Amino acid sequence: MEDVEYCCPRCKGTLTSLTDSYDCPACRAQYPIILGIPDFRVFPDPYIDIVEDRRKAERIFERAAASDFSTLVDYYWSITPDTPREMARRFSAQAVKAVKRGRHLLNAHSTVKAKLEEPDARVLDLGTRTGGLLLAAAEHGRKTIGIDIAFRWLIIARKRLEEARLPAQLICCCAEFLPFRESAFDVVLAENVLEHTAPQQQLIEEAHRVLKPGGVFFATTWNRLTLAPEPHVRLWGIGWLPRKLAKRYVKFRKGVSYDYVRLLSLFELRHLLRSTPFRRCEILLPTFSEAELANISSAQRLAVELYHRIKDWPLFRELLRIFGPVLHLVCVREPR
Repeated sequence: MEDVEYCCPRCKGTLTSLTDSYDCPACRAQYPIILGIPDFRVFPDPYIDIVEDRRKAERIFERAAASDFSTLVDYYWSITPDTPREMARRFSAQAVKAVKRGRHLLNAHSTVKAKLEEPDARVLDLGTRTGGLLLAAAEHGRKTIGIDIAFRWLIIARKRLEEARLPAQLICCCAEFLPFRESAFDVVLAENVLEHTAPQQQLIEEAHRVLKPGGVFFATTWNRLTLAPEPHVRLWGIGWLPRKLAKRYVKFRKGVSYDYVRLLSLFELRHLLRSTPFRRCEILLPTFSEAELANISSAQRLAVELYHRIKDWPLFRELLRIFGPVLHLVCVREPR
């Protein structure tokens, strides 16, 4: 996607392209190119500082030459000992299934599907992680860019793309400070990114800015008030607790930080959207794919089957938006 012009993520000024960096004459910021990936971050991943993130990425890059994708994911968790083994195994399984889940998501809603099927559609994937959704978009010949604040994950995503022999551009940056000009993309995707973003309104506003008129923003997010276990730490009822108490409870039960997860309820999401430039938004209920249901219990599978049967019934639709596990957000930027 060489025709997509970069700009300074801070001041939106024009950048000077050098051999190993992009420089902004306006605000004198410099953004290095590391391992072939531009690093436009304004602030670091909250879980790791920028220097350590780059070091970890270099270790993964060195291992990548002799590893396939799934082996590289396992290697990542082997050098991330603070994550409990049960969580690491679950995250690894999710990474392997991410492409199947991505294909399902891209076909989930007619508005998104129609925009993706337009000739020469440009797609931006926010929080691309291991590249599952990005690869699913690239499979159809779409011009795709994947961004993530975690440089280390982009090295793993690149391995996945190389194995599939599919082109996509990878950029390290903050979703709240995108290094792209206005109206650059037809579709902006954000799979389970909102809950990991502190200024959530700013992320949505940036998605609106880089969308062309008529472009579609499609996001998925876990529901704070779900009656199912919280998906990150597998604890019941976390969203019903005050946020400060939830953080302490997760730390006590699981021994991990919950400081950087901020799930939204249906009511919070609606309130958030009213503060953004989008005027055409729908909050929809998903259909779960087989890839997402592969490792759940028989009781959970029965609950999902019941959910699928009743989710479109008017009586239950609003209740499931309040208490269901996942919400899908489809917003369209108004034509000028």
